[in-house]
Amino acid sequence: MASESRKRLPVSVGQAKYIPSKVEDYAGNPLIEALPIRLEPRPFRERLTVMIESEDVNRFSLSEKEAYVNEVFKMRVLSRQHLDLYYDIYAMLSNGYVHRNPNRAEVVSWSYDIADPDVSQQDVNRPFLPSVIGPSVSEALFLTGFSGNGKTTMTEHILFNLFPRVVNHTGADFEDIQVVYLKVDMPHDAVRSALIYSLLEELDYVLSNTSYGDPRYRDLVKKNDGRFITIEKMKDVLLTACNRHHVGLIVLDEFQNIKVVSPIRRNEMIQLLDELSNQLFIPFIKIGTPDLLTMFPKAVHKRRLGRPVEFNCLSEPKVWSRLMEMLYNFQPLAHPIERDEKIDALMLNLTAAVPAYALGLWKETIIKAMRTGEEKISIKLIRQAFKERFPLLKSVVRNINKNRRGSYDDLLTVQQYLDESESDLALKHLQHIVKNSGVEGMSASDVLEDINTAFNPNEMDLKQRSKLSDIKKQLVKKSQAVLGPQTIEHQTK
Repeated sequence: MASESRKRLPVSVGQAKYIPSKVEDYAGNPLIEALPIRLEPRPFRERLTVMIESEDVNRFSLSEKEAYVNEVFKMRVLSRQHLDLYYDIYAMLSNGYVHRNPNRAEVVSWSYDIADPDVSQQDVNRPFLPSVIGPSVSEALFLTGFSGNGKTTMTEHILFNLFPRVVNHTGADFEDIQVVYLKVDMPHDAVRSALIYSLLEELDYVLSNTSYGDPRYRDLVKKNDGRFITIEKMKDVLLTACNRHHVGLIVLDEFQNIKVVSPIRRNEMIQLLDELSNQLFIPFIKIGTPDLLTMFPKAVHKRRLGRPVEFNCLSEPKVWSRLMEMLYNFQPLAHPIERDEKIDALMLNLTAAVPAYALGLWKETIIKAMRTGEEKISIKLIRQAFKERFPLLKSVVRNINKNRRGSYDDLLTVQQYLDESESDLALKHLQHIVKNSGVEGMSASDVLEDINTAFNPNEMDLKQRSKLSDIKKQLVKKSQAVLGPQTIEHQTK
């Protein structure tokens, strides 16, 4: 993917302001003491909560009104799990820098060895400092939960608003640029060379927005004909670049992409991340769907994935009530309604308190109210918008409420890709769900009914239509395994 088309967080550059630490392991380490002070719960909520109130849109055209409704997605309601994630990120950054103090001779010597092309990385001794009691390996965190629960959104919200992307050190003892974090997506095919290239490309992007300029590390891993150099040499370039610029944290989004590749490629990717983490003490946050936990059944494998932290739906009564209060404050319509318990209950029932879909359903209902000329939210319009816009969400909520077994939450990932017009990825994940989950009997029939609504064959090419047809045939077979033969051939067309 070209760097110009990839969604990236802006680069904020802060001048180093050192806060002396009373923690012995942190004291005197400029990479740690230049981090912003950790916020207490109340200022954390005040900094990150985002409320959007309606503007007067009477002067807008209909298309302008509909575009304005997208403002609803800027809303942020905070819960305890978001505060805990912030504290985890802060601790991971601090602990990751413990053994990388650039003012210590051992670390400087180690850095020269890493950058020396004549020294094999296997022969480089990590600067484990005996006087420091911090962990000798970096921590990994696996952030999971239903698609739409805000894993990516809140991680980006915390990083962008509470940490500088870059810290500029200009002191007499230490003068350098510190890159606090990098964030990239796991490649769709989980190829190691593609991930390394993405990380280098992201590092180039960050540095190009500083006084350092674009170092073009990405060019060092390609031959003149455009092919990548060997994976071992690519790793050396990445290790050198990340160490040179004091990268503090790497966030890997869309980590569930490793589940739809071969076990060999999956293990190669996990091994690569282990090597990067252990050789540089750089902590990783991996963001992905819950079913990845079942792919790492043994304790040792779970440790390689990372300590699991699950983002739940916003179903806790106080949090859900705050979200609904925000939504009622956003009604750019001629006839805004007062808060209604029945509408609250319906929204909760239809969205299972998944924030992305609560916001999305409110948006679609407002648009429907505008297009019909009713200019007023109602239970009828909410149901209509839900049926037309979120067919796969219906299967998820239905099966959760009925305690049916299966990886139904993965359908939210499929819905997410459909929302982003990524039909190939949606089909790829749907195929994985049908093949590997416990969807059968009535559940299979329900999913079949819903994907008929979700996928429009007229918007697909021949290959995509063929794959969708195969998926439908598998669902027919799974439904008949319990229900017995039935006349549903038309659903596979």
